[in-house]
Amino acid sequence: MANYSIGQQTRDLLIEAAGELAAEQGFSNVSIRAVAERAGQNTGGIHYHFKSKEKLFEAVIRAVTEVHRKLPYSKILEPFEEHLDRPEVQSRAIRTLVKTEISQTFDPEMPWWHSRVLYQVVHARDRLMELLFDEIVVPNFECLKEFFKRIKPALDDDQAFLHTMFITSPVFSHAENAHSILRFTEKEQYDQKYLEQMEDMIVLQTQMLLGLPPDK
Repeated sequence: MANYSIGQQTRDLLIEAAGELAAEQGFSNVSIRAVAERAGQNTGGIHYHFKSKEKLFEAVIRAVTEVHRKLPYSKILEPFEEHLDRPEVQSRAIRTLVKTEISQTFDPEMPWWHSRVLYQVVHARDRLMELLFDEIVVPNFECLKEFFKRIKPALDDDQAFLHTMFITSPVFSHAENAHSILRFTEKEQYDQKYLEQMEDMIVLQTQMLLGLPPDK
């Protein structure tokens, strides 16, 4: 047990170091040596625990997306399934989806580098982006598209996708451009009031577009 604990601690240190460097410099500019130095380990430890730099970077992405993999959109909607044909339940489901996405993305306990790494990968065209899309983005977006079609069956695929983008893009944008937005708004971080206002605006506009009753 002790050996496992030490090994896991080393893995965590290397993942954190690689994540921080990737957030600062981009994955393509991160070297094995730099990761080892940041983590206070030797380069052999990286090969022992991850086999390669590529596998280490995959571990970084899985660490960043752990909360999203544990609670995908399909699981968030499960409590509403039985009565999802009722407009008031649809409205509450939209509220819960948006609230959960915001709380996951801007969790104050989340390491600072998580969101920067995540949204950096979205713009890449490599194995890391494929991993992110295959495990998180595509399943969640497909779930949302079906959800919106269930609310409004007349929606075609493009319309359902636009609703999906409308509900997620403000959150993604605030995470990706946090430095610029916080500087413009003269904030050190997004406070609770700001996040609640973001939630209300996304939810109420989505409910209005779908012809649903406001939930508050």
